[in-house]
Amino acid sequence: GSTTTMIASALAAGGFKTGKFISPFILEFRERMQIDGKMIPEETLAALATRLRPIAEEFKAAGDPPTEFELVTVLGLTWFAEAGCDIAVLEVGLGGRLDATNIIPAPLVAVITRIDYDHTAILGDTLAAIAGEKCGIIKRGSTVICYPDQSEEALAVIRRRAAEEDDPLRLPDLTQLSTLSSDLTGSRIRYKGQEVFIPLAGPHQILNAATALEALEALSGSRFALPPSTVSAGIAAARFPARLELLRQTPPVLVDGAHNPNGGQALCNALRSLGLRDLTAVVGMLRDKDCLPVLRMMAPYCARMIVTTVPNPRSYPAEEFAALARGVCPEVTVCPDCEEAARLALSAAGEHGVLVFGSLYLASAVRPVLLEELQKAKN
Repeated sequence: GSTTTMIASALAAGGFKTGKFISPFILEFRERMQIDGKMIPEETLAALATRLRPIAEEFKAAGDPPTEFELVTVLGLTWFAEAGCDIAVLEVGLGGRLDATNIIPAPLVAVITRIDYDHTAILGDTLAAIAGEKCGIIKRGSTVICYPDQSEEALAVIRRRAAEEDDPLRLPDLTQLSTLSSDLTGSRIRYKGQEVFIPLAGPHQILNAATALEALEALSGSRFALPPSTVSAGIAAARFPARLELLRQTPPVLVDGAHNPNGGQALCNALRSLGLRDLTAVVGMLRDKDCLPVLRMMAPYCARMIVTTVPNPRSYPAEEFAALARGVCPEVTVCPDCEEAARLALSAAGEHGVLVFGSLYLASAVRPVLLEELQKAKN
């Protein structure tokens, strides 16, 4: 999602009418489809859904009802087409090979970000199997861009698949990447001689940005070529809620959607690099996620954990989830109402600050509460 957002932001800064399709959403459902950073208007969404409904009913009557994600994908692509987008940047929903977004013909650029263990019941329980599913987006006629810190197991599959389709494969050159500064507001980097400010905090976002820069460079031979100054301005303008999002600087209030070991590790690395410890955490996770490793990773950075129930039917109930948390954190409070948990965290945190993590659904629910409480405190 972060890489998608940076690429789309740069293309829009270059004057191209740019569609962006992401999932899930944080602010509201309309966030999933945007043109030039603006969400689909409510009236347009309603009109398109009304037009699509009878088509969906036909499929349902024939015994093949479309999934919600298929409907959302069709809706987004239809809007981009009818609005006259020059280019669209699509984030795959799950996997790649069988994902609804993969209905498109060969994209100009196929980008594969970091592959780790997630959705293993569907995608497979090895990195090679998961990579095989992700590589379903690689089609003859594309340029393939790969995240620079990829496991060898996954990278071998990506290399083989790109070679089979006779597509060039590019990885960011880390010898040409240097970090000039980094704090809670983001990082300033130099890549291939170009200075770029990344408004998303954490070392993982530096690698995501390098991946985005490589993808944009791959477009240099097309009509979507961008000058370096436009790329820098576009990435600096990127906004993406709940990705180590800083709601207040002192003491810090941070919201992150880390919900699996890969996300947990990225969050830990960010907290360590920023020197943050003794945080009051609001945490809740979905039952189908690999919860314990994430809690173990986060424990050294949390003085206390306020455990809550995520507003999603797949949530771990707070009382059950607390049993896992107590195994790694000495101070655990159970607060099933996530909005109340957010308020409790603000009052209990003191000088060290608040961190929300565990699920994007949790981040979506508590973010407006935190913003409202912080505004009250400021007034």
